[in-house]
Amino acid sequence: MFSAASEAVTGNPAPFTWVTALSMLIFCGILWLIVEYMRTHTRASMWLWGLSLLTFPLWIWGPGRDIGLINWFSWAKILSVLIPLTVVGAMRIAVAEQREGRVWELLRNPRFLWFPYAILFLNIAEATLRDFQLDNLWNAAVGVGLCLTIPYSPRFWAVLPGRNAELVAYTTMAWNFLYTTWNLCFTFGGYPPQEEHFAASICILAVAEIYPLVKGRPELYIMARIYTLPVLMLTIAIYNIFPKVMPSDGWFNNDVWRVWGVVNFVLTIPYLFWYTWQLESGRAFIMFRRGPARQEFLHEHGDDIKRLMALNSSLDAGRDTSGKA
Repeated sequence: MFSAASEAVTGNPAPFTWVTALSMLIFCGILWLIVEYMRTHTRASMWLWGLSLLTFPLWIWGPGRDIGLINWFSWAKILSVLIPLTVVGAMRIAVAEQREGRVWELLRNPRFLWFPYAILFLNIAEATLRDFQLDNLWNAAVGVGLCLTIPYSPRFWAVLPGRNAELVAYTTMAWNFLYTTWNLCFTFGGYPPQEEHFAASICILAVAEIYPLVKGRPELYIMARIYTLPVLMLTIAIYNIFPKVMPSDGWFNNDVWRVWGVVNFVLTIPYLFWYTWQLESGRAFIMFRRGPARQEFLHEHGDDIKRLMALNSSLDAGRDTSGKA
């Protein structure tokens, strides 16, 4: 039997009013401005999130302590977001300013891109464990699938040279969608009423999805995601205003939660096969990149990719490539 944290909500469900809609739109606008500012200001992308860790006394003793971080997942989540964001900010500074020194050279090393990859893996794994804890096994299985299909680093990750030193990850449209629907399903039933923020989660995930599309650069999805999430987590940690300004308590429905997880799992199965096929055939180099990023990659490496795909095709066909009968 499924048992979500949200089932503890009692009383009449919070209605969806114009106040809720307006609050969500305003929050989306704030998130958009934050993502844009963080994308174009490398130093701020490190210092702001590093200094935000100093607000920890408010998490413990502040006026919102009884409506903020009240379970292990939330504590782990905020620390696993803010600390890595500070490191990612340092990585961007290392590339943008080409600073000298052993540490800065390490941060610029393409192999260090395994760090943000590992943090993304960890954050998905944390929520997956929480889903298992709540017996939402179908959605938890989707979390495992998402971990397995994060495009490899540094092959599909980069901190681009230039003043902005943007962190890009060439995720697929299907992976982004699965991540969004998996995360929403988790948030729908994964929090007790004191922490409920499902409406706010819709905002942070919507901005992460739409921002790269408006910019015409799908590779910015992870960057948009990592800069919307800490805004939500810090607000919850310091004083959770979301139950008041955009209440979603009572929206939870156990049957919807259960079916949602099953649907997510069904969608994940064909994606796992497709993802494996893209890697095995060599098409991933092209298919994981979209828009101008794909055209630039093909212009630079197109001939090499064609040869690699031809070799894969010949091996799959069982052809003798040695020239012997």
